[in-house]
Amino acid sequence: MPPNPPQPPNTVIHPGGVPDCPACRRVAQVRTLEYPSFICELSETVVALHKHQTWEGWCVLLLKEHAEHLHELEAGRYLRVMEDVRTVARAVVRAFAPRRVNYECLGNVLPHLHWHVIPRYPAPIDPDPGSTVWVRPTHEQESGVEPSRQAELIRRLHAAGIGQQG
Repeated sequence: MPPNPPQPPNTVIHPGGVPDCPACRRVAQVRTLEYPSFICELSETVVALHKHQTWEGWCVLLLKEHAEHLHELEAGRYLRVMEDVRTVARAVVRAFAPRRVNYECLGNVLPHLHWHVIPRYPAPIDPDPGSTVWVRPTHEQESGVEPSRQAELIRRLHAAGIGQQG
């Protein structure tokens, strides 16, 4: 049997987080209720409204523990994460009725496993429904969201069944 292949750096899952990781800091903020865009905590992820809402309902799911690559997750955990993604997508569809939902897990900018669930709408609501959001002009990507609108969008997601307080 051949020896185990060398592992790339940073292939360890860090249950306590990594101090210099922005996503780990966000997860810690959520747990202390210091993250205003927090929606809910699911099985393996915390869910927040993205800080820019050109595509209303855009959510981000952050893995609760630090890991950088999908292949690092054991199979059962991977399936639970994908169930979290599906749960968020279903709530987004119920709350906002987009024409399509995009799912993105990249890691190029933020090396911590996270997913973007991005509702897409027909034109003219969506500036260019046929292109990925990442290639859109900066003024479209970085639209921000007013605190009152953010609260309304989160309320709609809660009403759609995600993160309901029982």
